[in-house]
Amino acid sequence: MMHIHSNCENLLKPVKTVEGIVEKRQTLPILSNILIEQDNERVKFSATDLDIQISTEAPVGVAGCKSRFTVSASKVASILNALSGKDTVSFDLSEKDLTISSNNGQFHLQTLPAEEYPVLKEGQWETALDLPARTLKYLLTMTAFSMASQDVRYYLNGVLFVLEDRKIRTVATDTHRLACCEVSLEEDAPAAIQAIIPRKTVRELIRLLPDDDTPVHIQLTDLQVCFTFGNVTFMSKLIEGRFPDYKRVLPTEDTNPRFLELDREALASALRRVSIMTNEKFHGVRWIVSNNQLQIQSSNSEHEEALERIDVP
Repeated sequence: MMHIHSNCENLLKPVKTVEGIVEKRQTLPILSNILIEQDNERVKFSATDLDIQISTEAPVGVAGCKSRFTVSASKVASILNALSGKDTVSFDLSEKDLTISSNNGQFHLQTLPAEEYPVLKEGQWETALDLPARTLKYLLTMTAFSMASQDVRYYLNGVLFVLEDRKIRTVATDTHRLACCEVSLEEDAPAAIQAIIPRKTVRELIRLLPDDDTPVHIQLTDLQVCFTFGNVTFMSKLIEGRFPDYKRVLPTEDTNPRFLELDREALASALRRVSIMTNEKFHGVRWIVSNNQLQIQSSNSEHEEALERIDVP
């Protein structure tokens, strides 16, 4: 017997948390579903694409009820999205289908057996550490834009996570650009490690991690990584392969003695304005440095131009 009863907002939050990793097109129909497991008031929501697995819990169940089933992730999310957040919603499972009842209507959805739902097996975690959520989100956000997308060099389709001494570093490159971000730890790292976190995992973490100091417990092996924060458990396979030697291309005073120091916001604003006149196929701008001034220029095929100047100290 299964009965879930709560307001729409309390149900939508866990569904949206796990629904993000479900692909629209699946070779296995059950991978389009989310797994819902009720144990009295405690209800666990899970999803997987065979490379990533995410689960979260919410106290939305009714005492005395236990059940497990899978149902379409996109349909449940769309139904809850379309209802008012204050609506009272009930999930009731029968032998044939799942009935979702709201204040003014009902929806009947097909289900698939929970026993057929694939689950990632956890390895024996070798390294563990804790980070504030805002720190991990910052590290990933500052490098994720440089990840490759569907590159045949599969080790570029993610972010390199480096743990050594008292530092954590993230690095990403598509061979045209490279981003590197580093933060210091208060204590020595438990063990030096390098792991390539897949692109999809990085994107989902950026979406899910809160902008506060909620502790994130990170566990790693050579093949897997697991992030636990709040009531969310996010496990992912790692990309196997050797990441390029990024340290060889990072500029130093010896290899590149010329450098500029500019106000970040001023530069970002200038680039946004100049990019309006860039070519649609090649969104490039030209930088000219002379007489303590940086000129940023752009043009397009219609002979339109833009020019911004920033003083260089």
